Amino acid sequence: MNTDLLRTFLEVAKTRHFGHAAENLYLTQSAVSSRIKQLEDTMGVKVFTRQRNNILLTPAGERLISHAENLLAIWQLAVQEVGAPKQQNLQLSIGGTSNLWDTFLQSVLPKLAFEFPNLYMRTEINQSQHLIRSLLGGRLDIAVVFDAPTNIDLESKKIGHLELIMVCNVASIQLSDVPRIGHVFVDWGTAFNLQQARLFTEPVAPVLHTAQSHIALEFVLSHQGAAYLPRALVQPHLEQGHLYQVEGAFEMRQDVHMVYAKDADKTMPLGPAIRFIEELDIKPELPIS
Repeated sequence: MNTDLLRTFLEVAKTRHFGHAAENLYLTQSAVSSRIKQLEDTMGVKVFTRQRNNILLTPAGERLISHAENLLAIWQLAVQEVGAPKQQNLQLSIGGTSNLWDTFLQSVLPKLAFEFPNLYMRTEINQSQHLIRSLLGGRLDIAVVFDAPTNIDLESKKIGHLELIMVCNVASIQLSDVPRIGHVFVDWGTAFNLQQARLFTEPVAPVLHTAQSHIALEFVLSHQGAAYLPRALVQPHLEQGHLYQVEGAFEMRQDVHMVYAKDADKTMPLGPAIRFIEELDIKPELPIS
């Protein structure tokens, strides 16, 4: 099996758009279409259907996703184990959501590399549900998420928190004014999102919905709207008068959890890395520009 076919399949499945998948893979749209046709010819089934410019997975395509992810993960692991320098004898795969890499996790990697000189690291950015699925499938060693899963095969430890405040680029804005200037909905996990949904007496369609804090920040700074963002991220803009805290909007503390396979913290060589991360004093910080 050509792994490029599987990567292309997964990208189209994620974006539900041949053009967007082509851009993300740095390919032409015709090359993406050709790869999907080649995959379908190899499998003997259709994996996508096209309905009014909407790309949908067929039942066979739905079943193929987990197999494709596992095959690519096994191949990547083989490449790492065979191709990694001999002196790098500890391997660690760690995943997190885009928001967590932006403001929380970026400082962890250098500290891990300093503490474990023979460490070979791989990172993944994905949605929480995909990260948990990768953990259960053995494709990830550690996932860092907002909502700790309750799966009995996984363990979780709180390793820090984010302070989230609602900000906008106009002074003296009340929470009741947000529907008028535009609500920028940032995904901070299920528990927090439920509280966001109850902010207003009437349902408010967000002017922007995003899972990336830096996209929300740029939108609010350059256009308008109000968004919940980490205090550490917006503090410089508050001090410079580019942003203002929305009056009447509650401040929220969002816990961050490290998740790993049950009893993995008692094994070698993963255990020492898990305990090291658990003991770190991880602080939210500005993205590296």
